[in-house]
Amino acid sequence: MKTRNKVIAVMLGVIALLVVGSLFLRFRLPPVTVRAEAIPGLTVGGVPVTNAVLTMLVVDIVLISLALLATRHMRLVPTGLQNLVEWLIEALYRLTESVAGKRWAPRFFSIVVTIFFYVLISNWFGLLPGLSAIGFCEARPAPGQALLPGDSTLVSPPASARLAAPITSQNAGGSTPIGCQPGEILIPLFRSPSTDLNNNLALAVISVVMTQVFGVIAVGPRYFAKFVNVKGMISAFQPDERGQRRGCAGMGAAFAFGAVQFFVGLLETISEFAKILSFSFRLFGNIFAGEVMLLVLASLVPLLLTLPFLGLEVFVGLIQAFIFYILTLAFFSLSTVVHSGHSEGAQGNR
Repeated sequence: MKTRNKVIAVMLGVIALLVVGSLFLRFRLPPVTVRAEAIPGLTVGGVPVTNAVLTMLVVDIVLISLALLATRHMRLVPTGLQNLVEWLIEALYRLTESVAGKRWAPRFFSIVVTIFFYVLISNWFGLLPGLSAIGFCEARPAPGQALLPGDSTLVSPPASARLAAPITSQNAGGSTPIGCQPGEILIPLFRSPSTDLNNNLALAVISVVMTQVFGVIAVGPRYFAKFVNVKGMISAFQPDERGQRRGCAGMGAAFAFGAVQFFVGLLETISEFAKILSFSFRLFGNIFAGEVMLLVLASLVPLLLTLPFLGLEVFVGLIQAFIFYILTLAFFSLSTVVHSGHSEGAQGNR
């Protein structure tokens, strides 16, 4: 019970910080863009580094630091951060074991739980008050022109394109810009990795590739037979189970059934690629839309009315991380099961 109270206290403390920050930290916000912005002057091997990549490194450092702090002074009777982390890990391991079975849970656990915590911290990182106001001011294109991302070439924008003007405060001496100067736009230094489709695509590819790896480990090379299944069509021209030659009707029926199996294999192949798109766009759409919603509400309605939506986004970030975790775990588990039920992988999951 004490551990549960500590977890609740930590969650309430984080929510309180978000609320207080939203009430008192008011900054000039950057324009909303789908594409992650390149950090001016920061490249690696000639490749520009985006703010989402930089935030990804920060999230990794946070996770590694928490792991080191929790295990720095290990005690038989855990207390403090060690107690909290062990409680979370134990709860997730029990859930993993209930889905994957005792044999496969140790192999799946490190991958799916790492994905869970990474996605969770990434989702919540973009909700930190004032984070999007930290960045660089870049010259705004002249009226009637727009600047291509990462390029100095000027092109004519569509008639509806318009950059938001900087916020100003009124005083006795006139109008004083807050943040960037007039004619400049803000490029944020940090951006939630979950709002960058490239980050989500990489996680989805890792999930799908490891699904195939575990499938091969469980049932061997014949795992790929479910994708390219021509055995049924070939067997139609061979004797039946009793060793008798098939007639035309029996051969046609067997061939038709084999063709259905082949078509099902094609659907299995398509579904593996569909998983990548589903993983990527589900996470991107929910997190990116939530952050945009908070920005729009903050400019349209009184601030206090946006606080319930801030709490909603904290919950959505948790749910999306859990969905990514549980779907990856389910795909790993299904890959170790052969439909005939005679494989060692299927027996290990019972």
